[in-house]
Amino acid sequence: MVNGWDVAAAVGTVASAAAAAVATGLVAWQARLARRANASAHAVVIDSAKARLDAEAPDLDVRALAPAWPPLSDAQDSASLPTRDTVWSFPGDERKTLVCTLAVELTNRGTRDVEVTIHGDVRPVNELADPAWQPGRPIEDFLMPGREPYRFHLQGTLTLRQWADNQDAQGQGRPLPHRIAGAVIATDRRDEGITDRWELVMTGCPIERVPGAADQWRLTTDSAVPQWKILTVEPVARERTYWISRRRGLEYPSVEDMLN
Repeated sequence: MVNGWDVAAAVGTVASAAAAAVATGLVAWQARLARRANASAHAVVIDSAKARLDAEAPDLDVRALAPAWPPLSDAQDSASLPTRDTVWSFPGDERKTLVCTLAVELTNRGTRDVEVTIHGDVRPVNELADPAWQPGRPIEDFLMPGREPYRFHLQGTLTLRQWADNQDAQGQGRPLPHRIAGAVIATDRRDEGITDRWELVMTGCPIERVPGAADQWRLTTDSAVPQWKILTVEPVARERTYWISRRRGLEYPSVEDMLN
């Protein structure tokens, strides 16, 4: 026979445990609310700081122009232009090269000086005007407000085999494996300031198979596509970093990170 006092004690124990669980849940919920409120307050402060840095930041315009066509055979010889009649035979010509070039223009549209560093497959348009630059090294410049736009070349040399790989990948619906890439990095040089970055990417299929010929290639002559569009340029978008202290490597976090 079940003792009534035992049942009452058991019920009381369960009720106490349930009450304790509810109390614990309420405390945790209140703590989460407090943390979220605190994060929201910090997010407002961070947004305000970023808005101030945006207002004070340099205004650099990065504009990719049309790729040059036809490509060069030799980066050092501006007259080394293959023609529509040029035919390359594989595998003998696989190691020959094509040099594709994209002009990029930088304009300081603001009222502040901008320190610019350009990395990757790049070279100055006028190397005589940039005597400190050497192939393979970044281009460094200082753009003052009102100065004429600075122009440089995104330029890369790929073998005919690599360009042929791009053509084959395109025909199979795969991403093109070979590309020419660089980056523009601009800064206001202040400790609490900004760094802007633009990625530059050019790719394409400048050569195609000669119809009816085995392992022979020529410049792409797609009549449905303007020749300067045979080489494509990915959209140029700015990525901005906000520094609490550039010297110490401390960045302002994103609002999304604060609230998650």
